[in-house]
Amino acid sequence: MSNPTTKEEAAYQAIRSAIIDGELKPGQSVTIRDLASRFDLGRTPITDAMKHLALDGWLETTTGVGTRVANLNLADRFSYMQVRGAIEALAVRLCAENVTQEDLLALDHCLAVAKLAIDSGNLVRAIEADIDFHRLCAKCSKNRFLYQFYDRLLTQDELVFFRNVSDADIRIQSHEQHAAIVEAIRSGNPQRAEEASRYHTQTILDRLRSEENHS
Repeated sequence: MSNPTTKEEAAYQAIRSAIIDGELKPGQSVTIRDLASRFDLGRTPITDAMKHLALDGWLETTTGVGTRVANLNLADRFSYMQVRGAIEALAVRLCAENVTQEDLLALDHCLAVAKLAIDSGNLVRAIEADIDFHRLCAKCSKNRFLYQFYDRLLTQDELVFFRNVSDADIRIQSHEQHAAIVEAIRSGNPQRAEEASRYHTQTILDRLRSEENHS
């Protein structure tokens, strides 16, 4: 993520990073006082950051109970991924039909950032580049309704991307599949681009199903 420019952004990034790194565990209760003390930040930016994190799916707040780190419900993630995958397939099809040279340069840049992050072992940055890639594909569809809907969908559950944050093999596989999608887009073949996207989605669905069966 970019460097924070406000105390709320600093609080958001600090709490989010603690969740990703496992310092804050799924289901763990969190309070404004405890987080303010942990990160040496005021109660106001922590409060605002917690509201934002709840909207983005990182925290869960229950009236009368409190706030906790969100649990990773694999069944919910499977359903979420089915919807997200269908939208991504349409996005890359439209992208292949409407792509510009500038779009291709931006997609290549996303791939390069992800590759550098993977090679350097910065898997959190690799996942952030993964998210940027999917958001960019939606933007390059040139359909503003698709992009706006997809952007909201993506933002609401970034947690799904980080479930295997320490697994380098998954990041490599994902990067290779993204590269195949870009090559299909570059060739101007909408059908091939859609098939590459659906294959990518199915890989994730198969992994989620396997994780659920072993949980």
